[in-house]
Amino acid sequence: MGLGYNQDDGLSFGADVALVLDSGLSVQIEAQAFTDRIVSQRRFDVMIASVSYPFFFQSSMLDTIVTPSLGVTLTGNLGFQDIQNSFHDLIGRDALLLAYDDCTQDMHPYLSLTAISGHFFDLLFLGIGLDAKVIPSWEYSVSSSIHLAYHDILTVQLGYEMKWGADLYPTQKTQEERYEGPKLGYTYDGGLLQSFYTSYLSSGYSYGGFTFDVLSLLSPKTFAQADFTFSTGFLYDELGQQSRLFAFSFGNVSFETRHKNGPMFNRMEDQDDRLNIGAWTIGYQMGPENAKSLALPYAKLLAGLQRFNLQQDYTTTLSEEIRPIVGLEVGLRIGKHGQWVIGNQSYRFRLATSVHYVLFHDTLPVIPDFSEHTGPLLFQFGLVIDIEHDLTN
Repeated sequence: MGLGYNQDDGLSFGADVALVLDSGLSVQIEAQAFTDRIVSQRRFDVMIASVSYPFFFQSSMLDTIVTPSLGVTLTGNLGFQDIQNSFHDLIGRDALLLAYDDCTQDMHPYLSLTAISGHFFDLLFLGIGLDAKVIPSWEYSVSSSIHLAYHDILTVQLGYEMKWGADLYPTQKTQEERYEGPKLGYTYDGGLLQSFYTSYLSSGYSYGGFTFDVLSLLSPKTFAQADFTFSTGFLYDELGQQSRLFAFSFGNVSFETRHKNGPMFNRMEDQDDRLNIGAWTIGYQMGPENAKSLALPYAKLLAGLQRFNLQQDYTTTLSEEIRPIVGLEVGLRIGKHGQWVIGNQSYRFRLATSVHYVLFHDTLPVIPDFSEHTGPLLFQFGLVIDIEHDLTN
């Protein structure tokens, strides 16, 4: 999301598979790979298998859901380094070779309890959440958050998390410190496509990802109108560096963030210097609507802020600047309105070309190679998917 420092460390990657029955019973397997290239040059893997069931309680003022979970946790060397380096090789990144804290595996029981209680105000929900995890001989954690949700689609969370570890591995304390303290995040449920993101504000570490609900493909088609739109996509600059786009739209007005991070493509011989460039904008889209057209042009005006961060050797900040920007995006919307429908969502694609102008660009520090990413004109081209939600169904 353009926050933090993208040190490419900590929770390096993960995967999650879940089966949720109509009754609410859920079976979940979660895998996580933790690396510490900055302090100890070591790593460890975690896998959690659990079963959970939600309990609902309603009163005239509050709606409450309490979800206990029970399972097992595996820690140690689970082979995730080989998976990570295979992916690094595929995308042209340096291999990450770190010694495991423990070359064997340890098993721990897993217990957790999640509770959310609040009140619905028409389409909005405001509540407080509590999450507690007990993993004996490994880790204990407690977090509390304020939840603001729009319908059952988008939830923003602001909270605080505390962790106490058994320090079974030397790097475990380092990872706990990275993922505790004040945090800000969101979850989005788009039916087939879902996403989540959490940033720990004091440490600058964050994680996020996508999930796919394949069973939603079997949902009856009930979409009739677009009340709310979530957009995501991949945009590329002249150097081939990728930015990820996330946007939420109400009618013609959108709230957008796009960010790119990682080693600079114009200096791939030194992948320890990492950029993190994020833009947060408000947009207004214009263009014709024609139910019979397969492709329609559009234009969008944008204004907001852009952050320019560069880290040397992961930890030394060479640039930390924010500047106002204005922009223009033009492109083609592909597909008829309501042509590709899953449940109460309609999917459309956009080919997008954008240019941002960085105001007061001449006050930015001049850093070799990094200056090619700071403007004053920033061009991008890519593919965007719009997921339109019908809130009446």
